[in-house]
Amino acid sequence: MKIAILGGGHGAYAAAADLSETGHEVRLWRRDAAALEPVVRAGAITLKDANGAREVPIALATADIGAALKGAELIVIPTPAIAQHDIALAMAPHLVDGQVVFLPPGTFGSYVMAQAVKAAGNRADVAWAETGTLPYLARKHGEREVNVTIRAIRLPTGVYPARKEAQAIEVIRRAYPAVHGCGDALSGALMNAGPVIHPPLMVMNAAPLQHFERWD
Repeated sequence: MKIAILGGGHGAYAAAADLSETGHEVRLWRRDAAALEPVVRAGAITLKDANGAREVPIALATADIGAALKGAELIVIPTPAIAQHDIALAMAPHLVDGQVVFLPPGTFGSYVMAQAVKAAGNRADVAWAETGTLPYLARKHGEREVNVTIRAIRLPTGVYPARKEAQAIEVIRRAYPAVHGCGDALSGALMNAGPVIHPPLMVMNAAPLQHFERWD
């Protein structure tokens, strides 16, 4: 399957390497062309996991979003919510009928991005789907190196519009078998446990942080 991965963070590099290794034709887009250049030059990402480190060729690494999206059946956007609106505007001229956009995580971005694309004048019949977390626990260890510690085994996913759930889930599962439908986009958005989990961890670590010397 032809898959476009949009983003330059831990999740995007993990997705590009992991999905390429499983046989998909992956196009990785990153708006920062200079930061992407090491992947462009090497034509590969170094993937590290329990099976060791290896070079995984990427079909295309580009700062041209149109080239990344052309012919893509699935578009994966593993980015923070703050990037979604800008990416939606960049995507808008290039989306076509039948494409599936998957946001892991979404934070209700499926609706926000769909509305932004429509407001930009694109009325393509696109399915937007989202789940509550990245499919990976991953960290970049270099300019083109990513370490994957865990792969998700269960990804409840909601779809907007809900009438396209069956089509979207079928397409996404070809890349991520852990995905299963959980209803509409709001149901998918509510799968994100970050707002519940992260604040207590931050509060409970406040005292240890205060033990560090100040340098001002």
